[in-house]
Amino acid sequence: MINFNTQLIADWPPEMLSVQRGLYYGDALFESIRVFEGQIPFMSGHWERLSKGLVAMGYVIPAHWSADFFAKEILRAACGNARVRLTIWRSPGGLYNPQDDTPQFLITAKELTSSMFDRYSEGLSIGFSEEVRLSVDSLSGFKTLNGARYVAAAKEACAKGWDDAIILNCREQVCEATSSNIFWMANHQVCTVPLSDGPVTGVLRDLLLRILPATGYPVLEKSVLPEELMEADEVFFTNAVRGIRRVAHCEGKVFMHDHSEHFNYLLATHINGILRDKR
Repeated sequence: MINFNTQLIADWPPEMLSVQRGLYYGDALFESIRVFEGQIPFMSGHWERLSKGLVAMGYVIPAHWSADFFAKEILRAACGNARVRLTIWRSPGGLYNPQDDTPQFLITAKELTSSMFDRYSEGLSIGFSEEVRLSVDSLSGFKTLNGARYVAAAKEACAKGWDDAIILNCREQVCEATSSNIFWMANHQVCTVPLSDGPVTGVLRDLLLRILPATGYPVLEKSVLPEELMEADEVFFTNAVRGIRRVAHCEGKVFMHDHSEHFNYLLATHINGILRDKR
């Protein structure tokens, strides 16, 4: 017998049984994907991270799954400009040790009014989370449903009047924001947190590691402590749905934003070039 919000039912409804492992164990991965004018310029990056995550978690990937397969499935649910969430979980069966490694998926889409990233020209107000720390292990780079720490950090940021929070890893190093990778400028050098320190392997992070050096801005991946980040000239967050968002101030420190504005221009130019080529 099952008690679902005071309603007694004899067995799991088929739809709920399908997602049982995701609900019970967080045994799932997801991608947040931006659709621009009916096109998905970052789809290959999303599939690369997702497929690596499926392998790392021991899923049996269907032979027909690919970046092209999911792009077509996404565009069945989303057209024009949209924010899409692709969630993949393991089929039901077993306890911690699963009985069926076959994946299932769900695609949800929310329409957006613009084909451009939000500029956040006023900048973000941020701080360092005191309540949570992130682990560093073989699954750190993937987006799983184990998001309790990110939720706690986001609620902490809201309670303190911040737009977002920087979360440290278990070694007290800067790791990432609640939904973004972190970049900063120090002495004219672009820097970002290395994957060995536990951040998600961001799709836009990877893109910037390619396009910034090509335009004269090599990126240094280096570990950073909170007090060192506070000495930076600029700080900005990156996310494949929201783009580049500059940080205006962090716990009293005011940051410049000259380079992040320029990088926003480089990113927009890159995306427009992809969209033009595919028309």
